[in-house]
Amino acid sequence: MNNINEKCLLRYLQYPDELSYTTEILKLNNKILEQKFIMKNILVNISSLNYTEGVELT
Repeated sequence: MNNINEKCLLRYLQYPDELSYTTEILKLNNKILEQKFIMKNILVNISSLNYTEGVELT
């Protein structure tokens, strides 16, 4: 499977008048990647902290 950035670049080279469309696709892809990063790295760690917060060590 090709990278979304490569697809957008190829599309732009084929249809330079569609630069704004290609730019919006890249923005959307970046936002999706950012949300996946947040879900994977930040929210998982927060839920892990909340789960172990009430545990007492003796």
